[in-house]
Amino acid sequence: MSKKFNFKELSIYNGLKGKPAYVAFKGKVYDVSKVFQNGEHAGFKAGTDLTLDFAKGPHQEDIFNNFPVVGTLADNNGIVQKIFGVSAQQADLWLRLALGIVFFAHGAQKLLGWFGGYGWEGTMGYFTQTLQIPASLAAVSILVEFFGGIAIILGLLTRPVAAALSVSMLVAAFKVHLANGFFLDLAGPADGIEYVLVLILLSLYFVVKGAGTISFDRLISDSLSRQN
Repeated sequence: MSKKFNFKELSIYNGLKGKPAYVAFKGKVYDVSKVFQNGEHAGFKAGTDLTLDFAKGPHQEDIFNNFPVVGTLADNNGIVQKIFGVSAQQADLWLRLALGIVFFAHGAQKLLGWFGGYGWEGTMGYFTQTLQIPASLAAVSILVEFFGGIAIILGLLTRPVAAALSVSMLVAAFKVHLANGFFLDLAGPADGIEYVLVLILLSLYFVVKGAGTISFDRLISDSLSRQN
């Protein structure tokens, strides 16, 4: 009879002290007792969800066809898990670092005047007087770029931060860049939308996919899973 496991219940079936060895993969729980010796095989431990780490091992996904399904793995963390859940892609780290560094650098220009920027007062003046953006929204935009860039680099709260950054860039696209066409203006300040379009799409990628396995979100997600 199929059973619905939470993470804490799954951890009981660790292949030790006479317990069967179960593992979860993509929402299904398998009995792998016949190959897991002393609760371990190919560096993986029984009683755990292998979905994110399986690609590191020597097997293909079809290996699970050799094992009986004993149940399903429930996600008991609800909205919290949806925020901190990550994809299985380690390579996303490089995309995340690129995006985070770009936003941090531009945020530092606006907030601190680093890298030749105008700093808080100069940027606020431009946003509120030239672009007619309300002061509260202008302030949020500056802070989102600076602190959001740091968060993206760390892989912390990646989905909501990436969503905020995409909204900020969408406003920039319509308020500043769209009137200048598509291409960057390398000879002057009249840049088109191509650069912010890339930032918007890359930000939306992380809204959908999450931070990837090398991230603080992964640590938080794993910690929440062990508590349920």
